[in-house]
Amino acid sequence: MRERHAHTHSHDRLEHTHRHRHDRHHRHAHDFAYDGNEPHTHPHVHLAITHSHAYFPGIHHRHRH
Repeated sequence: MRERHAHTHSHDRLEHTHRHRHDRHHRHAHDFAYDGNEPHTHPHVHLAITHSHAYFPGIHHRHRH
């Protein structure tokens, strides 16, 4: 149950980030890359988005259209 709760929480966060605005998220990722302080943060965020898409293909399709 504890694991399930954590999964649901993570899901909610990913959905919220994706629902917020793709443009804004992309800008943030670019900021991280340009900073150069933590280049690992950029791919990590990207992975999270990809994961969200895998779980919510409907939202991804809607966003792309």
